[in-house]
Amino acid sequence: MIRLLLRGDDFGGSLSANQAIAEACEHGLLKNVSVMAPGPYLEQGALLLADCKEICFGMHITMNAEWDRVKWKPVLPANQVPSLIDEQGYFLAHPSLMGKVNLEEAIAETLAQYNRLREVGFRISYVDEHMFFSYSVKGYAEWLDAWCRREGLINFHRYFRPLPRAAEAAAGSPAETVDLAQIYLSDHRQDIQSAPEGLYTVILHPGLDSEEMRQFGNAEISGEQIAAERDAERRMLLVPDLATFYSQYDVTSVRYDELEERN
Repeated sequence: MIRLLLRGDDFGGSLSANQAIAEACEHGLLKNVSVMAPGPYLEQGALLLADCKEICFGMHITMNAEWDRVKWKPVLPANQVPSLIDEQGYFLAHPSLMGKVNLEEAIAETLAQYNRLREVGFRISYVDEHMFFSYSVKGYAEWLDAWCRREGLINFHRYFRPLPRAAEAAAGSPAETVDLAQIYLSDHRQDIQSAPEGLYTVILHPGLDSEEMRQFGNAEISGEQIAAERDAERRMLLVPDLATFYSQYDVTSVRYDELEERN
């Protein structure tokens, strides 16, 4: 049997992500949603999903803002976390730029993000990291693990085991006529069929192919490609054949908090 922690990241980061993730959750396969406290649409996301007891919510700890035109600021005032921000007050663009981040400031911002999520109504069961930034902040990973244990939260690292790739990842382009959702579905099926029994994490970023999502992007990837790929992930989760395939191959979509209950 294969168990999958299907996780939808960046909830609260855009209206397009909020709508796409909510739609995927309604179809029943996506059961874990990681929420960005600094996201500009956090409150709108809370109105959509915070009361949904079928979803396991996590804190998507955000300490960087990687896009050129879409940026996030800390929850805390800038004068309390100066090492986390650039000259405009936004998070630094990439974890590789965070080598001089002050550990105490990173801890303070983490706690502020956690409190903010609870203030708007989210019941947080697990925590994970936007772009796996903790490697850049000395001592942060150790602190996070200890804090999760004290708070009764699940550190995603405890169960993080990516689903092995059997097929080469598809590289999509809005100019192509191929259906990226079908390509992603085919690749996912191959990955499942070749994987040994066990528990795996599949990180997804469902979105809409919208003008808003096309504002995302940087020198490495265009906003048009991001929008196309994230919309394809959304549509893949909605394809009825995916649930049928899971049933045929004894694949179960599980929640983080279900794993803790079994242990």
